[in-house]
Amino acid sequence: MHPIWKIPELVELIFHFLAVSDAAVMASVCRTFCWAAMPNVWGNIDTFYKLMQLLPEDALSTTYDDGTPPFTLKRDLRDSDWARFLTRSNYTKRLCVILSDDTSKDYLQLLPHLPSKPLLPNLESTELEISGSTGQLSVELAALFLPCTISEVQIQVMKSADLFAARVIQLLAEDIQLPHLKSFSIQSSDSEAYHLKGSISQLLRAHEGLQAVSIGVGSGPQILEILHSTGQFLHLRHLSLHTPRIYSQFEQAPRLLFPQLETLKMEGPPSFIHAVLDCVGAGNMRSVELIVDEDGFDEENEADYTAFLTSCLLSIGRFISLKALDLQSGMPASIKLLDHVMTCEKLETLRLVGADLDPQETEESRHQRMIMAWPLLTTLQLVPTITDEESSSVGSPSPFIEA
Repeated sequence: MHPIWKIPELVELIFHFLAVSDAAVMASVCRTFCWAAMPNVWGNIDTFYKLMQLLPEDALSTTYDDGTPPFTLKRDLRDSDWARFLTRSNYTKRLCVILSDDTSKDYLQLLPHLPSKPLLPNLESTELEISGSTGQLSVELAALFLPCTISEVQIQVMKSADLFAARVIQLLAEDIQLPHLKSFSIQSSDSEAYHLKGSISQLLRAHEGLQAVSIGVGSGPQILEILHSTGQFLHLRHLSLHTPRIYSQFEQAPRLLFPQLETLKMEGPPSFIHAVLDCVGAGNMRSVELIVDEDGFDEENEADYTAFLTSCLLSIGRFISLKALDLQSGMPASIKLLDHVMTCEKLETLRLVGADLDPQETEESRHQRMIMAWPLLTTLQLVPTITDEESSSVGSPSPFIEA
């Protein structure tokens, strides 16, 4: 072996850039490569079953046998049976777990046979994919995938699984100790959050130290109800909200909910976006990314859409430290609306998709005017509104200008 492979730091660096499949192949070359590949191969696990398969073959059935479903324990497990599992899981940082009616039964078999050592001692992030409606879940079972080392929890709620998901979130709020939790995300394929909003708000209140929150479930009023019932997010730095539902009026006066927010991503109707923007403190915001839906608007009430969009930009104009603004408008938006954010003098990146360009103004004069408005601007992108017919024949629909 070449002496270069005897330098551990260099070997680890090389393996860091390999794909998981390539690292797995390299692991079979020699003992040195095997240990160097461990963090790459076992660092990010897409299913808990991948770890369960490391248990002894004589202890766990992984195939259908005489009508017995897979992942059925055939005997009691001893500490020594967990050796291969624990050696690999020691490297696991991210884990995806499917919680359903069937998988819960598989996981429950392990509870009476757990080793004396923690299963996932260095786990940092858990993604829970929740489906079904009658899955069995206890504090002990949830603790398998949510050790106290966790700093990030992501929840994906499949269709018709909101009741099961609400129980999971309630456990996170009341019974699972996660002292290092900094990031929480919940997304759903179902747009309704009637059964989830109470438990989500309860979890957010229980973990006041959260620095990043992403909510992609429920209508605009339901999301706003969650945020307002939680109260101030004193430590929150990053917020992402998405609602596919047409916004209806939310009977709640604006209040300062996010005094320290630095980045904001939102997708939804303009009235919903405006309602959230009015709850954000002005001093720390660095980046705003908005996708403004036109659902519920047409040519007859285009003026209402423009009025809401204007209100959004007026609110953004308060962010004196803003450096990046990415606005994607579902309806044509006059670039004159950008005058409302000229108070953001530190702006470096500006992108407007759906721009209604003034045909009387040349491209050069337009860009010069904007560069004069924002002296620190380095990237400016104005993407005109393009019809479906035009987009099929145009590869790059807009210029990308670096000033």
